[in-house]
Amino acid sequence: MIFVTGGTGLVGSHLLVELAKGDQPIRALKRKKSNTKSVEELFSDRNLLNLYKKIEWVDGDLLDVTELPKLLKNVSSIYHTAAFVSFDKKYENEIFSTNISGTEALVNEAIDSKVKEFFFISSIATMDDLNPVTKKINELSPWNNALEHSAYAISKFRAEMEVWRASQEGLNVIIVNPGVIIGSLDGKRESEKLFAQDSFINKYVPTGGTGFVDVRDVVTILLELVEKKIYNQKFILVSENKYYKEVLDLVASKNNKQVKLLSNSFLKVLRILSNVNRLFGGVYISKSNYNSLTSFIQYDNTKIKETLNYNFIPVNVAIDYHYSNYKKHNSLK
Repeated sequence: MIFVTGGTGLVGSHLLVELAKGDQPIRALKRKKSNTKSVEELFSDRNLLNLYKKIEWVDGDLLDVTELPKLLKNVSSIYHTAAFVSFDKKYENEIFSTNISGTEALVNEAIDSKVKEFFFISSIATMDDLNPVTKKINELSPWNNALEHSAYAISKFRAEMEVWRASQEGLNVIIVNPGVIIGSLDGKRESEKLFAQDSFINKYVPTGGTGFVDVRDVVTILLELVEKKIYNQKFILVSENKYYKEVLDLVASKNNKQVKLLSNSFLKVLRILSNVNRLFGGVYISKSNYNSLTSFIQYDNTKIKETLNYNFIPVNVAIDYHYSNYKKHNSLK
């Protein structure tokens, strides 16, 4: 049996669609308050409702270690996609609890329950130092403790350490490190704010940039790695390195709008003001947030392209596809 965490999330839902096409039974974990309607609609859009009905949905919490043995009963493979994604410091405790403690608990029970495979969706945020030759970050780029990191980056790095520990205990593991994931589900996800034309972030854009990847690539690549049993390795999943403005211009052009560049000096002022703002529960722009918004860090996808002879979906094609789906779910005119 396959066990999937985060099945109602962006990556998890798209992963379930592809896994359901196989022969193995699937058990998908969700929180009690989570709604599976958007996942059902995703299956429906692909005329796969018959496969959706075969998924065994279970309510649970990875931090409830007393329930984990039951959740992993007869499970041979785990796809761990669940995560708390936020760069707001006020959610630090929730980020650490979900992403670190949750992964640790799942790894421990996977070992005890004799699970054979553990596949983890991590992040490019866990790698820091540039390759001195390519001037890009690759899979060998280490974590740099001297740098200031967001709580999310720290949580993903420490979660990776738990997964590598699992590999030392005999589990076959695969870690993938996606860039900013472009995707759509029900129009309500945090990641789908990219397509919302009425938000501040889509009118004013910082000077930096990063790596981007289509959610369909993330799922396809992971499943190919699993099929080929390319265990105990990690892979950067980035289609293209783009400035934020390049990507947001692609979205804005669909509504005949434009985005304006936010200068680094003005962003510094916003960062100073955010120190006051956070006293009243508002958003705080940390040093690590500021650096990520104003730097253009590039990521090297050579390893995965050569390993699978893989061709990524271009960013502009990803934007076109997922914007159309977002528009459909939000009835934009």
